[in-house]
Amino acid sequence: MRLLKIGRDTSCDIVLYSDKVSSLHAEITLMNSGDIMLEDKGSSNGTFIQNQAIKPGKPVKIRRGDAIRFGDVELQWSQVPMPEDNSAYKAIYGVGSHFNNDIQVSGGTVSRYHATIKVGKDGKVYIIDHSKNGTTVDGQKITPNNPYRIKKSSAIVCGGVPLNHKTAPIQWPSEIWKTILSAAAVILIVAGVGFGIYELTKGSSNEYEDGELYAMYNNSVVYLEGTYHFHVTGIPEEKLKQYGLPVNFFVYQEKIYTMEQVDLSIMPYYSGTGFFVSNDGKMITNLHVVKPWLWGNIIETAEAIFKQHFARVLSIQDYKTKGVYGALTGDAAYISQIKVEGVLDKLLFVPQGKYYSVENAVSCRVLSAGDNVDEDVALIQSEKGELPNGARYINVVDSMDVDNKALKVGQHVYTIGFPKGQNSLLQKKDNEKGIQVIAQGGSIIQQDSEYEFGYNAPTTSGASGSPIFNKFGMLVGVHHAGLSQTDAQGYNYGVKAKLIKQIIESPHKK
Repeated sequence: MRLLKIGRDTSCDIVLYSDKVSSLHAEITLMNSGDIMLEDKGSSNGTFIQNQAIKPGKPVKIRRGDAIRFGDVELQWSQVPMPEDNSAYKAIYGVGSHFNNDIQVSGGTVSRYHATIKVGKDGKVYIIDHSKNGTTVDGQKITPNNPYRIKKSSAIVCGGVPLNHKTAPIQWPSEIWKTILSAAAVILIVAGVGFGIYELTKGSSNEYEDGELYAMYNNSVVYLEGTYHFHVTGIPEEKLKQYGLPVNFFVYQEKIYTMEQVDLSIMPYYSGTGFFVSNDGKMITNLHVVKPWLWGNIIETAEAIFKQHFARVLSIQDYKTKGVYGALTGDAAYISQIKVEGVLDKLLFVPQGKYYSVENAVSCRVLSAGDNVDEDVALIQSEKGELPNGARYINVVDSMDVDNKALKVGQHVYTIGFPKGQNSLLQKKDNEKGIQVIAQGGSIIQQDSEYEFGYNAPTTSGASGSPIFNKFGMLVGVHHAGLSQTDAQGYNYGVKAKLIKQIIESPHKK
């Protein structure tokens, strides 16, 4: 079971921006059975179903799609998580202080619907935390809304209160059954049918519809914005200062601008996408989102413009001192020594569902980014070192497939990101639900190479860094390139997930 608080207060799960909405206006409870219960919490302006007011404090059963209104604000059903696909589980138990739970835990720090325990058809048991005060397993705090494997011997604490799950009516796997499975596995291996085991396992894996993948992962994705400038190396800074030339500069329409002259009209501004891969706010995006100057001859162009600018300044100085026919000074030799490098100024993110505003923009730091343009991935982290409220991370340990067999031509894939940058944020009014990702399904259309694979889910610039999933909900790549719309649409390339594994396990030295 899961509880969603609705109201004007920013601590609510669904925040409604209206003076007619109370701080805590109502609550929606998502039952394990799939039922949805709605309760008004004594609001000032009422809660309505099909324009009929409901009584405060009395839960009412509703259905997805019903017209629900809180004061003067209509419920957007897209803000309510889709029912979970529990087909892979044979038993589900609610844990919390409310009497509706299968396993009740008393305590002021225990949430009404604190957690859910699920038993898979494979016999594995998981706990999912939904609480305010958290759940620990064997002393480790688990990530909210992410399944965490537990055993009968695990020490589970809900909001500081130990859970006596050993005596609870949980269908723990039988040791005899494990022995039978182990013996059967040995027989199959001896019989030489390892490939058959792989095919059998693959066929029984839980497949997801695109809408289910969206519900699972949309809150893992963030919108990124960055700016950068150029830094001059190779010649003494005092020589640049002598001629009034900048060490750090921008280029706009083939003109040089100093840092002091910069404004939004000339700043090399760009956007991209990233996604969380850890509870402490680490994210994966493209290398070209962190170091865009490595692509498209950007550095070479800036360097050529600066050299021309330097030569022009020298010519003016010579003209002033020696006249029209004077030769260039010896400082002209410095031109050949000029080198330019890119420098990242800022990289900010706005979480999915938050308003596109300065207040909601969070700074990032770069943890690992190389210089090999073929390995187009980078590891960054929120400066706050934590996940934003309501966000979840993609468990790259258990939910990522780095095997080339996951990249067969014809296999369905699904990507979630922010193509077209600000133009795709879908935040048209102040009372809407914040920026929203765009998700597209498609298929792998080209045999994979060493670093990438081709696929046809429609997307465009701004989607760089978007995660790509297969139908089993496994992360298989990161969108990083596509043909321009003037050439063709729907021909895109994803970087292989193996590069994500590589950069996490072996970060580049800084």
